[in-house]
Amino acid sequence: MRSKAFLPGLLMMLALALTVPVSAEQASDLYHRGLVQEHAAGHLEDAIALYLQAARAAGADRTLATRALMRAAASYEKLGHQSDAANVYAEVLRAYPEQSAEVGLAQERLRVLRDRTVAISRKTLAGVRDVSSSTAMMLESYCARCHSAGNKSGGLDLASLIGRHVGENTSLWEKVVRRLQARRDPPPGAPRPDGEAYRAVTATLQQALDESYAANRTLVEADRADDAELATRVAALLWNAAPDAALLADAKRSRLHEPVILRSHVGRMLRDPKSASLVDGFFARWLSLDKVTQARPDPSLYPGVDADLVQAMDTETRLFLGNQLRDDRDAVEIWTANYTYVNARLARHYGLSGITGDGFRRVTWPDDRRAGLLGQAGLLMALSKPSRTSPTARGRFVLARFLGVDSPSPPANVPALVESPATHAGTMRDRLMAHKVNPSCSSCHTMFDPLGLALENFDATGAWRTMDGGAPIEASGTFLDGSPFEGPAGLRAGLLKYRDAYYTSLTQQLLAYALNRNEKAGQVYDYEMSAVRKIVGDAAASGYRWSSILAGIAASAPFQMKHLVP
Repeated sequence: MRSKAFLPGLLMMLALALTVPVSAEQASDLYHRGLVQEHAAGHLEDAIALYLQAARAAGADRTLATRALMRAAASYEKLGHQSDAANVYAEVLRAYPEQSAEVGLAQERLRVLRDRTVAISRKTLAGVRDVSSSTAMMLESYCARCHSAGNKSGGLDLASLIGRHVGENTSLWEKVVRRLQARRDPPPGAPRPDGEAYRAVTATLQQALDESYAANRTLVEADRADDAELATRVAALLWNAAPDAALLADAKRSRLHEPVILRSHVGRMLRDPKSASLVDGFFARWLSLDKVTQARPDPSLYPGVDADLVQAMDTETRLFLGNQLRDDRDAVEIWTANYTYVNARLARHYGLSGITGDGFRRVTWPDDRRAGLLGQAGLLMALSKPSRTSPTARGRFVLARFLGVDSPSPPANVPALVESPATHAGTMRDRLMAHKVNPSCSSCHTMFDPLGLALENFDATGAWRTMDGGAPIEASGTFLDGSPFEGPAGLRAGLLKYRDAYYTSLTQQLLAYALNRNEKAGQVYDYEMSAVRKIVGDAAASGYRWSSILAGIAASAPFQMKHLVP
């Protein structure tokens, strides 16, 4: 332990941290800024300074002061400064004896620190290996031409990363991982590594990144929410409601932190009809389901579309997603499931016979034209223009929502497709080819347009067709890796090659939703990607079922922290 003169040093640090006067009203804000610096940015020294300021500014709010000191001590532990951590814990015992819960935790941490012979130190981060030996050849052979200091395509200069520790620039390396998982690079037509090379390099980078976050991801008991709070969070995530009796019973027994018990509750709660709140909450935001009922197809071109049909389309998608959750299917089945829900009005739109009445029933598609979400009229209509389809919007949707790859916004000086009737001669493929004469458009459209063109047999209302503009529709294309596909069925089958990117992107979106980052859709911090990868890896054993992914989220360090990072 450090010398007994530490206490005056702590008081001096508190004083130095307050060279600018801080009012008591700012204490809570300082505390939350400390949380962001500690957990989101990983700037532990800055976090400690903010926590100490908060403790000093808390004044009569002794609970906040104690909480801030406990967080400062925990940050010292993460840095490997065990003696500093122990002395701050001791200060909590000395100065705030009435704060029984925090005092108990401080006493426990002091016992652990006194028994510990090997501490986490700064060397954890500094020792993260340089991954050049296993990645440089592939990156230099296939990526450096576009991603160099002189040509930072996508904002990436890979040359600046080679030979340096992964932990020095985790944001850029995480971006590289996302693009490699989705086979986003190299561009179409350029030489590409084989699938095994993609997987090997991606796995190497992920392992190195996870090691680089080790100093900031350890969840000690002092950081963990109690079982009652965990019950509240799980019920809010799955039901958007209060915990039921069964959940509260295990919370009172302090059993919710047991993985088997937690997983059992998640499965049980998904089977309950109240899990439909996940559809109205998470899925509605992730898939922009509100755009279905907001769509307004041109009545002169689509006179058969009325309010009843639009409402039926919205109901279809929500019933389908709710069933996927309750039946606890593999999460990828929202692409591939061969069934849906229709009433008589929607069945007529699909050309299905034998369906009567306003009530919805489950039906199996008679062929492989339609399956999953990309065969449902509502989503296809929402991703169309009032007078025509939009292969660009549909393709970008698949890339962004399913594979986690955002495409850049179009250049400001590029005109949109002209919507006058005179331009409707010829197929949409022909019109897009003319639009892509501009080189600044071509590179991006080549990435996502083929995915949207595969869905051209579905018109702007999601109805099936074989002709467009007086010509037969050609719905063939190639993925970025050059592999061909034909029509919606070929697109769905080909997308399964990218399921690793899908599971990761989906889990990232769900974790952000679980952490109440409603204004930051899909926002997880770099260090939280380690938790995302663990959730996905653990879910593999049960076939990536919804219960596995959601139970993994409920058991993750970001979700179980006492104070959620905003």
